[in-house]
Amino acid sequence: GSVQRPDACGKQQARKEASQPPVTPTPTEVFLLLQAYMMSGRLVCELSCRGTTTVEAAKLRIARHCDVAAHDQRLVHHGEVLEDARTLESCTVLDTTLPGVDGLIVVQLVVNGASNVARSVRELGRSDNPDIAIAGVLGDLVDTVLRAEHQLSERVRPRGETQLSAAIGRGKRAELVNWMVQAFTALRFDDAILHSVVLTLDRFYATLSGAIETSNMQRVLLGAVCTEMKLAGADEFPPGHWQRVLRHICHGQVELSSILKSEYEVLARLNFQVGVPTPLTFARQLGRGAPDVEVGRGAIDLASFLLELALFDPALQYCRAHVLLAGGALSAALRVMEVETPSLRQGCREAREAIFQDLTFYDPENLRGAEQEALCCEGELLVLWLTCTEGRGNLEWALFYPTVEGKFRGRGQLRSVASNEVIASAVRACGEAHGQC
Repeated sequence: GSVQRPDACGKQQARKEASQPPVTPTPTEVFLLLQAYMMSGRLVCELSCRGTTTVEAAKLRIARHCDVAAHDQRLVHHGEVLEDARTLESCTVLDTTLPGVDGLIVVQLVVNGASNVARSVRELGRSDNPDIAIAGVLGDLVDTVLRAEHQLSERVRPRGETQLSAAIGRGKRAELVNWMVQAFTALRFDDAILHSVVLTLDRFYATLSGAIETSNMQRVLLGAVCTEMKLAGADEFPPGHWQRVLRHICHGQVELSSILKSEYEVLARLNFQVGVPTPLTFARQLGRGAPDVEVGRGAIDLASFLLELALFDPALQYCRAHVLLAGGALSAALRVMEVETPSLRQGCREAREAIFQDLTFYDPENLRGAEQEALCCEGELLVLWLTCTEGRGNLEWALFYPTVEGKFRGRGQLRSVASNEVIASAVRACGEAHGQC
């Protein structure tokens, strides 16, 4: 055979190498530090992970450090829910300035499954009392009800103070709320009626284009009270009783027929949408999810006081979703309880964690950053309380604060916590927690 010339052989080899894909050098393995936090801001664990570790594998490792199974976890990073198949390396920007690792990824652990509120209702099924145990069967429906109530609340909630100001000034409204606090306390109404009547009136004011006439204000109020007593049911307000209550409130100066006419006018303005949940409704729900029942009850008591203060401030009352205001009030109550009684610190932190977890169950898509908003509400409520106790600030309704404080102190729901030092310490602790989130 023929012998090829050396230069010909070299050209063939070059062409062969050029036709092959370039050889990629083996990359250096990436190591990341994964920090997982609960919604309360508590650090669950710090893990050293390979960059190729999947989110699913990370969940399995996180599950060893808490009581949340991997399939019940959602990991959220910069507002994005991380899919199980993604690698940790694809979720973050590498930072070689960190000692010993190539990057840091901080995730928020959100619990799937049933809310703590739903679990607490299911626990009723274990009661030896059959009248209590039967309520446990409703546990599977709780989260559906929570979402439906939040949707209704958001659909009809006034959007800020400006929607009300055309119909009624802040000072006049505060006088009206103060009168209701005094009258409803004397009548021993449940606080839920006060909050519902205020919400109904504010929704009505928001539909008006001009100032409500003073002569109509009393009739509209009585109409709203009439509706709430009917919604409370015949066991609490049987026929004949609610009519007597109305006559007592107005000292017999307004005919029942006139009250019923005003009730119809208010309902027509509101498209007959009544029974709307209030911040107090949500606070009582969320407080049930606290692991320590006594801590939960204490938080509800103090949160009820803070939410009653918020009734006087429409800007605070309506600037956020009412479930967030409720979560903020409960968190503020727990913060004060921690400061006042250090032995309750662990129970309060666990309760706050459960409450912040449950906030997302009301609206999984739109309340992913709920703990940040709730902490903002907490700070605003604590500052409002401190402002009132110190007698400073330019609050049109500040002179009515003693009415609210006296009411709750008389019922034993304030105990000894209303000292300026305790409230100020709680404000500082809230600020520190907000900065850590």
